[in-house]
Amino acid sequence: MLTIPKQRSLNATQVERLTGYISQVFKPCALQGDWTGSKLLPLYLQANWVYKQLSLDGQVCLLIWDYQGEQQETAQKLKKTIATVAEQFSGPIIYGVSDTAAYNRKRLIDQGIAFVVPGKQLYLPFAALDLRESFAPSRQPTKATLGACAQQLVLLKCAGHWQDNLSAQTRADILGVSKMTVSRAYKELIGFGLAHIEGPTRLGTLVFETGGHELWQMALSYLTNPVKQQVSISTASYDNHQDLFTFEAGEWALAQQGMLSNPKRRYVAVTWADWAGIKKLTGIREIERKETEAVQVQLWRYEPGFIKGDGLNLKNYDSPAVVDPLSLYLSLRAKTDERIQIALEDLLDQFWNNNSENTQ
Repeated sequence: MLTIPKQRSLNATQVERLTGYISQVFKPCALQGDWTGSKLLPLYLQANWVYKQLSLDGQVCLLIWDYQGEQQETAQKLKKTIATVAEQFSGPIIYGVSDTAAYNRKRLIDQGIAFVVPGKQLYLPFAALDLRESFAPSRQPTKATLGACAQQLVLLKCAGHWQDNLSAQTRADILGVSKMTVSRAYKELIGFGLAHIEGPTRLGTLVFETGGHELWQMALSYLTNPVKQQVSISTASYDNHQDLFTFEAGEWALAQQGMLSNPKRRYVAVTWADWAGIKKLTGIREIERKETEAVQVQLWRYEPGFIKGDGLNLKNYDSPAVVDPLSLYLSLRAKTDERIQIALEDLLDQFWNNNSENTQ
Protein backbone atom coordinates (compact mmCIF):
# COMPACT_ATOMS: atom_id res chain seq x y z
CA MET A 1 0.00 0.00 0.00
CA LEU A 2 1.39 3.38 -0.99
CA THR A 3 1.80 5.99 1.70
CA ILE A 4 1.04 9.55 0.66
CA PRO A 5 3.75 11.86 2.00
CA LYS A 6 2.66 14.36 4.62
CA GLN A 7 2.19 17.83 3.17
CA ARG A 8 4.86 20.24 4.32
CA SER A 9 4.32 23.88 5.23
CA LEU A 10 6.23 27.11 5.76
CA ASN A 11 6.39 28.56 9.25
CA ALA A 12 5.51 32.18 9.95
CA THR A 13 9.16 33.27 10.08
CA GLN A 14 9.91 31.72 6.69
CA VAL A 15 6.83 33.32 5.14
CA GLU A 16 7.72 36.74 6.51
CA ARG A 17 11.33 36.49 5.39
CA LEU A 18 10.39 35.29 1.91
CA THR A 19 7.60 37.75 1.13
CA GLY A 20 9.37 40.63 2.87
CA TYR A 21 12.52 40.08 0.81
CA ILE A 22 10.70 39.88 -2.54
CA SER A 23 8.52 42.89 -1.70
CA GLN A 24 11.54 44.94 -0.67
CA VAL A 25 13.74 44.25 -3.66
CA PHE A 26 11.13 43.81 -6.40
CA LYS A 27 7.38 44.33 -6.00
CA PRO A 28 4.75 43.50 -3.36
CA CYS A 29 3.94 39.81 -3.13
CA ALA A 30 1.78 37.59 -0.97
CA LEU A 31 1.25 33.88 -0.49
CA GLN A 32 -2.23 32.78 -1.54
CA GLY A 33 -2.23 29.37 0.08
CA ASP A 34 -1.40 25.78 -0.76
CA TRP A 35 -1.45 24.59 -4.35
CA THR A 36 -3.94 21.76 -4.58
CA GLY A 37 -2.42 20.55 -7.84
CA SER A 38 0.49 19.08 -5.88
CA LYS A 39 -1.74 16.05 -5.14
CA LEU A 40 -1.57 15.16 -8.81
CA LEU A 41 2.23 15.03 -8.84
CA PRO A 42 4.26 11.80 -8.54
CA LEU A 43 4.74 10.76 -4.92
CA TYR A 44 8.48 11.44 -5.02
CA LEU A 45 7.68 15.12 -5.68
CA GLN A 46 5.32 15.41 -2.74
CA ALA A 47 8.00 14.87 -0.10
CA ASN A 48 10.49 17.56 0.95
CA TRP A 49 8.67 20.21 -1.07
CA VAL A 50 6.20 22.97 -0.16
CA TYR A 51 3.92 24.16 -2.97
CA LYS A 52 2.45 27.64 -2.52
CA GLN A 53 0.66 29.95 -4.92
CA LEU A 54 2.26 33.38 -4.90
CA SER A 55 0.74 36.64 -6.10
CA LEU A 56 3.49 38.74 -7.67
CA ASP A 57 2.95 41.92 -9.66
CA GLY A 58 -0.59 40.89 -10.56
CA GLN A 59 0.50 37.45 -11.69
CA VAL A 60 -0.10 34.11 -10.00
CA CYS A 61 3.13 32.15 -9.66
CA LEU A 62 3.90 28.82 -8.07
CA LEU A 63 6.56 28.70 -5.38
CA ILE A 64 8.15 25.28 -4.89
CA TRP A 65 10.02 25.57 -1.61
CA ASP A 66 12.87 23.19 -0.78
CA TYR A 67 11.94 22.02 2.70
CA GLN A 68 15.42 20.55 3.28
CA GLY A 69 16.79 24.04 3.94
CA GLU A 70 19.68 23.87 1.50
CA GLN A 71 19.80 22.94 -2.16
CA GLN A 72 20.20 19.18 -2.46
CA GLU A 73 19.50 18.53 -6.13
CA THR A 74 21.64 19.65 -9.06
CA ALA A 75 20.37 22.42 -11.32
CA GLN A 76 19.84 19.92 -14.13
CA LYS A 77 17.72 17.67 -11.93
CA LEU A 78 15.76 20.67 -10.64
CA LYS A 79 15.00 21.67 -14.21
CA LYS A 80 13.48 18.23 -14.82
CA THR A 81 11.50 18.50 -11.58
CA ILE A 82 10.12 21.90 -12.60
CA ALA A 83 9.24 20.56 -16.05
CA THR A 84 7.17 17.82 -14.39
CA VAL A 85 5.41 20.35 -12.13
CA ALA A 86 4.77 22.59 -15.14
CA GLU A 87 2.58 19.86 -16.63
CA GLN A 88 0.08 20.69 -13.86
CA PHE A 89 0.71 24.44 -13.45
CA SER A 90 0.70 26.78 -16.44
CA GLY A 91 2.15 29.94 -14.87
CA PRO A 92 5.68 30.90 -13.79
CA ILE A 93 7.35 28.52 -11.33
CA ILE A 94 9.86 29.81 -8.78
CA TYR A 95 12.25 27.56 -6.90
CA GLY A 96 12.81 28.71 -3.31
CA VAL A 97 15.46 27.62 -0.81
CA SER A 98 16.84 29.00 2.44
CA ASP A 99 20.46 28.77 1.33
CA THR A 100 22.65 27.53 -1.49
CA ALA A 101 26.25 28.08 -2.57
CA ALA A 102 27.06 30.84 -5.03
CA TYR A 103 28.24 28.37 -7.65
CA ASN A 104 24.88 26.55 -7.40
CA ARG A 105 23.07 29.84 -7.92
CA LYS A 106 25.11 30.38 -11.07
CA ARG A 107 24.13 26.94 -12.31
CA LEU A 108 20.46 27.69 -11.65
CA ILE A 109 20.84 30.80 -13.81
CA ASP A 110 22.59 28.80 -16.52
CA GLN A 111 19.61 26.44 -16.57
CA GLY A 112 17.13 29.35 -16.76
CA ILE A 113 15.49 28.43 -13.44
CA ALA A 114 13.63 31.22 -11.62
CA PHE A 115 14.62 31.12 -7.96
CA VAL A 116 14.74 33.03 -4.70
CA VAL A 117 17.20 32.74 -1.83
CA PRO A 118 15.82 35.21 0.75
CA GLY A 119 18.38 37.85 1.65
CA LYS A 120 20.79 36.80 -1.09
CA GLN A 121 19.37 36.58 -4.58
CA LEU A 122 16.18 36.84 -6.61
CA TYR A 123 16.30 35.65 -10.20
CA LEU A 124 13.12 35.91 -12.27
CA PRO A 125 13.93 35.44 -15.96
CA PHE A 126 10.23 35.75 -16.88
CA ALA A 127 10.40 39.27 -15.42
CA ALA A 128 13.91 40.00 -16.74
CA LEU A 129 15.15 40.41 -13.15
CA ASP A 130 18.39 39.37 -11.46
CA LEU A 131 19.03 40.96 -8.07
CA ARG A 132 21.95 39.73 -5.98
CA GLU A 133 23.47 39.99 -2.51
CA SER A 134 23.46 43.62 -1.32
CA PHE A 135 22.71 44.63 -4.91
CA ALA A 136 26.08 46.36 -5.12
CA PRO A 137 27.06 47.18 -8.73
CA SER A 138 30.54 45.81 -8.10
CA ARG A 139 29.10 42.36 -7.42
CA GLN A 140 27.46 42.11 -10.83
CA PRO A 141 29.58 40.95 -13.77
CA THR A 142 29.94 43.71 -16.33
CA LYS A 143 31.57 41.54 -18.98
CA ALA A 144 31.43 37.98 -20.17
CA THR A 145 35.03 37.05 -19.35
CA LEU A 146 37.47 37.45 -16.49
CA GLY A 147 40.33 39.91 -16.63
CA ALA A 148 43.93 38.74 -16.75
CA CYS A 149 44.58 38.96 -12.99
CA ALA A 150 41.30 37.26 -12.04
CA GLN A 151 42.13 34.49 -14.49
CA GLN A 152 45.53 34.02 -12.90
CA LEU A 153 43.94 33.65 -9.47
CA VAL A 154 41.51 31.03 -10.78
CA LEU A 155 44.31 29.06 -12.43
CA LEU A 156 46.42 29.17 -9.27
CA LYS A 157 43.53 27.68 -7.32
CA CYS A 158 42.77 25.09 -10.00
CA ALA A 159 46.41 24.01 -10.17
CA GLY A 160 46.79 23.64 -6.41
CA HIS A 161 49.12 26.64 -6.01
CA TRP A 162 46.67 28.79 -4.07
CA GLN A 163 47.85 30.06 -0.69
CA ASP A 164 45.11 30.82 1.81
CA ASN A 165 44.97 33.94 3.97
CA LEU A 166 47.31 36.09 1.86
CA SER A 167 46.55 39.80 1.72
CA ALA A 168 45.69 41.49 -1.57
CA GLN A 169 49.01 43.33 -1.38
CA THR A 170 50.97 40.09 -1.02
CA ARG A 171 49.16 38.55 -3.98
CA ALA A 172 49.91 41.70 -5.97
CA ASP A 173 53.60 41.42 -5.14
CA ILE A 174 53.68 37.77 -6.17
CA LEU A 175 51.99 38.45 -9.51
CA GLY A 176 53.85 41.68 -10.19
CA VAL A 177 50.73 43.83 -10.41
CA SER A 178 49.22 46.61 -8.31
CA LYS A 179 47.07 46.05 -5.24
CA MET A 180 44.23 47.83 -7.04
CA THR A 181 44.44 45.29 -9.88
CA VAL A 182 44.10 42.42 -7.41
CA SER A 183 41.19 44.16 -5.67
CA ARG A 184 39.41 44.52 -9.01
CA ALA A 185 40.08 40.84 -9.68
CA TYR A 186 38.47 39.95 -6.34
CA LYS A 187 35.33 41.88 -7.31
CA GLU A 188 35.17 40.07 -10.65
CA LEU A 189 35.48 36.65 -9.01
CA ILE A 190 32.76 37.50 -6.50
CA GLY A 191 30.52 38.93 -9.22
CA PHE A 192 30.83 35.76 -11.29
CA GLY A 193 29.94 33.62 -8.28
CA LEU A 194 33.34 31.93 -8.16
CA ALA A 195 34.45 33.25 -4.77
CA HIS A 196 33.39 35.25 -1.75
CA ILE A 197 34.99 37.29 1.02
CA GLU A 198 35.15 35.98 4.56
CA GLY A 199 35.66 38.51 7.33
CA PRO A 200 35.54 42.32 7.23
CA THR A 201 35.27 43.87 3.78
CA ARG A 202 38.66 45.59 3.89
CA LEU A 203 40.59 42.89 5.74
CA GLY A 204 38.66 39.83 4.64
CA THR A 205 40.07 36.80 2.86
CA LEU A 206 39.10 35.72 -0.65
CA VAL A 207 37.70 32.19 -0.55
CA PHE A 208 36.86 30.24 -3.69
CA GLU A 209 33.57 28.34 -3.72
CA THR A 210 35.40 25.19 -4.78
CA GLY A 211 38.73 24.16 -6.28
CA GLY A 212 40.55 21.88 -8.69
CA HIS A 213 38.66 20.37 -11.60
CA GLU A 214 35.26 21.53 -10.30
CA LEU A 215 36.39 25.17 -10.26
CA TRP A 216 37.90 24.70 -13.73
CA GLN A 217 34.52 23.53 -15.03
CA MET A 218 32.72 26.41 -13.33
CA ALA A 219 35.06 29.07 -14.65
CA LEU A 220 35.93 27.68 -18.08
CA SER A 221 33.41 29.75 -20.03
CA TYR A 222 34.80 32.92 -18.39
CA LEU A 223 38.46 32.14 -19.12
CA THR A 224 40.12 33.63 -22.20
CA ASN A 225 43.06 33.03 -24.50
CA PRO A 226 46.11 34.41 -22.65
CA VAL A 227 47.70 35.36 -25.99
CA LYS A 228 46.95 38.99 -26.80
CA GLN A 229 49.02 39.13 -29.99
CA GLN A 230 51.44 37.00 -31.96
CA VAL A 231 54.45 38.30 -33.89
CA SER A 232 57.30 36.73 -35.85
CA ILE A 233 61.05 37.16 -35.48
CA SER A 234 63.95 35.59 -37.33
CA THR A 235 65.57 32.41 -36.02
CA ALA A 236 68.85 34.34 -35.83
CA SER A 237 67.25 36.88 -33.46
CA TYR A 238 65.90 34.06 -31.36
CA ASP A 239 69.22 32.21 -31.26
CA ASN A 240 71.09 35.37 -30.24
CA HIS A 241 68.69 36.18 -27.38
CA GLN A 242 67.38 32.83 -26.19
CA ASP A 243 67.77 33.91 -22.57
CA LEU A 244 64.91 36.39 -23.09
CA PHE A 245 62.55 33.74 -24.47
CA THR A 246 62.31 31.44 -21.49
CA PHE A 247 58.97 29.80 -22.15
CA GLU A 248 58.06 27.45 -24.97
CA ALA A 249 54.38 27.70 -25.89
CA GLY A 250 51.67 26.99 -28.42
CA GLU A 251 51.70 23.97 -30.71
CA TRP A 252 55.46 23.61 -30.18
CA ALA A 253 55.00 22.97 -26.45
CA LEU A 254 52.04 20.68 -27.07
CA ALA A 255 54.04 18.65 -29.61
CA GLN A 256 56.63 17.73 -26.99
CA GLN A 257 54.17 15.17 -25.64
CA GLY A 258 54.77 13.12 -28.76
CA MET A 259 51.13 13.34 -29.82
CA LEU A 260 51.81 15.89 -32.53
CA SER A 261 54.63 16.26 -34.98
CA ASN A 262 56.65 19.42 -34.37
CA PRO A 263 55.13 22.41 -36.17
CA LYS A 264 57.12 24.17 -38.87
CA ARG A 265 57.81 27.07 -36.54
CA ARG A 266 58.83 27.32 -32.91
CA TYR A 267 56.46 29.10 -30.49
CA VAL A 268 57.67 31.02 -27.44
CA ALA A 269 55.88 33.29 -24.98
CA VAL A 270 56.70 36.60 -23.32
CA THR A 271 54.56 39.15 -21.52
CA TRP A 272 52.88 41.64 -23.84
CA ALA A 273 53.86 44.54 -21.57
CA ASP A 274 57.55 43.58 -21.87
CA TRP A 275 57.74 43.27 -25.64
CA ALA A 276 58.42 46.91 -26.48
CA GLY A 277 61.28 46.97 -23.95
CA ILE A 278 62.76 43.73 -25.31
CA LYS A 279 62.82 45.11 -28.86
CA LYS A 280 64.37 48.37 -27.72
CA LEU A 281 67.02 46.58 -25.63
CA THR A 282 68.02 44.04 -28.25
CA GLY A 283 67.22 45.67 -31.59
CA ILE A 284 65.04 42.69 -32.55
CA ARG A 285 62.60 43.55 -35.27
CA GLU A 286 59.40 41.84 -36.26
CA ILE A 287 59.24 40.15 -39.66
CA GLU A 288 56.52 38.86 -41.95
CA ARG A 289 55.05 35.62 -40.70
CA LYS A 290 55.25 34.06 -44.14
CA GLU A 291 59.04 33.99 -44.00
CA THR A 292 60.26 30.41 -43.68
CA GLU A 293 62.92 31.04 -41.03
CA ALA A 294 60.68 32.54 -38.37
CA VAL A 295 59.95 32.01 -34.69
CA GLN A 296 56.48 32.84 -33.41
CA VAL A 297 56.49 35.04 -30.31
CA GLN A 298 53.23 34.98 -28.36
CA LEU A 299 52.60 38.17 -26.38
CA TRP A 300 50.70 37.11 -23.27
CA ARG A 301 48.27 39.13 -21.17
CA TYR A 302 50.02 37.88 -18.03
CA GLU A 303 53.40 36.42 -17.09
CA PRO A 304 53.69 33.02 -18.85
CA GLY A 305 55.55 31.50 -15.90
CA PHE A 306 53.37 32.83 -13.09
CA ILE A 307 52.62 29.26 -11.91
CA LYS A 308 56.10 28.40 -10.78
CA GLY A 309 57.50 24.96 -11.46
CA ASP A 310 54.33 23.56 -12.96
CA GLY A 311 55.39 22.61 -16.47
CA LEU A 312 54.42 19.53 -18.41
CA ASN A 313 57.22 17.49 -16.81
CA LEU A 314 57.59 15.26 -19.85
CA LYS A 315 60.42 12.77 -20.29
CA ASN A 316 61.26 13.91 -23.81
CA TYR A 317 60.99 17.61 -23.00
CA ASP A 318 64.38 19.31 -22.88
CA SER A 319 63.32 22.96 -23.03
CA PRO A 320 64.34 25.15 -20.07
CA ALA A 321 60.70 26.02 -19.33
CA VAL A 322 57.16 25.63 -20.60
CA VAL A 323 53.95 27.51 -19.94
CA ASP A 324 51.52 25.92 -17.49
CA PRO A 325 49.18 23.28 -18.96
CA LEU A 326 45.93 25.12 -18.18
CA SER A 327 47.07 28.32 -19.90
CA LEU A 328 48.45 26.25 -22.78
CA TYR A 329 45.04 24.66 -23.20
CA LEU A 330 43.33 28.09 -23.20
CA SER A 331 45.77 29.38 -25.82
CA LEU A 332 44.91 26.57 -28.24
CA ARG A 333 41.31 25.54 -27.54
CA ALA A 334 39.95 27.63 -30.44
CA LYS A 335 42.01 25.64 -32.95
CA THR A 336 39.87 23.54 -35.29
CA ASP A 337 42.55 20.98 -36.10
CA GLU A 338 41.27 17.65 -34.77
CA ARG A 339 44.79 16.48 -33.92
CA ILE A 340 45.30 19.51 -31.70
CA GLN A 341 41.96 19.01 -29.98
CA ILE A 342 42.77 15.38 -29.20
CA ALA A 343 46.19 16.37 -27.86
CA LEU A 344 44.58 19.06 -25.68
CA GLU A 345 42.16 16.56 -24.19
CA ASP A 346 45.08 14.28 -23.39
CA LEU A 347 46.95 17.24 -21.89
CA LEU A 348 44.10 17.99 -19.47
CA ASP A 349 43.61 14.31 -18.61
CA GLN A 350 47.31 14.03 -17.80
CA PHE A 351 47.23 17.20 -15.72
CA TRP A 352 44.20 16.28 -13.61
CA ASN A 353 45.38 12.71 -13.12
CA ASN A 354 48.82 13.85 -11.94
CA ASN A 355 47.49 16.62 -9.71
CA SER A 356 44.24 15.20 -8.32
CA GLU A 357 45.54 15.20 -4.73
CA ASN A 358 46.86 18.77 -4.89
CA THR A 359 44.04 20.63 -6.65
CA GLN A 360 41.21 20.59 -4.13
